[in-house]
Amino acid sequence: MQIKTPPSVPSVVKREDKVETLRRFISGYLQSSAALPAEITLIARSAESPVARALVLLGSDIAARGLCVRAVFTQVEPEKTAAGWSVSGPDISFHRQLRWAKNPRLVDAHEQLVLDADTCWVGDCMRRDPSRRDAYEQFAAADRLTSATIATSFDRLWSASEPLLIRVPTAVSAAPQASLAALADLSALTPCDDNSGPLASSPH
Repeated sequence: MQIKTPPSVPSVVKREDKVETLRRFISGYLQSSAALPAEITLIARSAESPVARALVLLGSDIAARGLCVRAVFTQVEPEKTAAGWSVSGPDISFHRQLRWAKNPRLVDAHEQLVLDADTCWVGDCMRRDPSRRDAYEQFAAADRLTSATIATSFDRLWSASEPLLIRVPTAVSAAPQASLAALADLSALTPCDDNSGPLASSPH
């Protein structure tokens, strides 16, 4: 079974179509790939970027396949959703590691998603708000060279970025003894490594 993907050449996508187009692309990959890698890598402007939102929509599928998402964001202002990437809990059930590219020189990079050695997506520059404008992007399947190139870019940006802490919500961490089972469930959703560093969003 082949992934149904948009053309591998750069194209313009309407801002209202971004999340759904990306969701279909990622979903097709998850359903059609027999052997999945250990992780998905992401560079995005923020947790509100369409590519990050598309991953959240597929959170249960990603978690069911045992994948970890390593994500670098350039903006870490408080997230609009009650439970976001920086909060451990069922709203985003997959394992994840987060970093913040706080150096302003790093925002000239493009948003990108690497699903495996052959499958990736490249978006617009992170200086541009994807929720307010149409954008150029490129989907690539069976393209090892493109995937390798942006995977190298991710590794460099990851190394230059600050780790972020994934935290347990205050309401849960302060729960009475009867809710210890819920805390045990949340403990399985901690990041894949020891993320020590600033919070990605303010306490609730």
